Amino acid sequence: MALFLTTLLPLFFFLLVWLPWGRRTAPEVSFLVGTFFKGVLMFFPAFLVILIVRRIFGFSYDGFLLFLSLLQRDHLFPSLVAVGSLLVLKSNLQISGTEKECFLGVFSFLSGLMAVMNVADMVRTWGSWDAYILFQLPTQRLSELLLVSLAARRLFPWEGRDGILLLAVAAAMAIGFAVAAFLFFLNREGWSFLLTVLPLLASVVWFAIKFPRVVRA
Repeated sequence: MALFLTTLLPLFFFLLVWLPWGRRTAPEVSFLVGTFFKGVLMFFPAFLVILIVRRIFGFSYDGFLLFLSLLQRDHLFPSLVAVGSLLVLKSNLQISGTEKECFLGVFSFLSGLMAVMNVADMVRTWGSWDAYILFQLPTQRLSELLLVSLAARRLFPWEGRDGILLLAVAAAMAIGFAVAAFLFFLNREGWSFLLTVLPLLASVVWFAIKFPRVVRA
């Protein structure tokens, strides 16, 4: 049942890697796979921060506190920690400002980190899985990673104000996805589904506009 949750990001990563990017202008597959596994390794210290935050803020199952709980547990802090890890390791990752390498490098790192985050969420909710955890949350995270990776080129090299803006982009999307999650728990599944799918469609359209030759090929 948890196959979609645990495999969506790794499979999408390998799909992107094997698209016909034109190897003279795109980074090597070995570089992208290495960046993915750097994200996997960075999950462990990042998750320690998230556990501390969850311990401080707790969780509520009622009213507006439920929205705040979903925001901090599933969206805001995981997003900020993931993008913050990217900013901390940017020199070690050696991602250049070229359009293809920037997009692919950022997506590789973030998808590695968040893929393990999805596995952690599967373990955390064991025995109480629902459509939100199994399908909606991983779809939202895929949309966010695509949009953050596409925005990263405009804010490269993510220093000073540009780094803060990249964090702000992630935070804004996290708030939007928390609204969709909140609607799910209010039994407004139709609106929740719509607010989950629209950002994914927007990210795919933006990707097609940015890399038309790759899409046509």
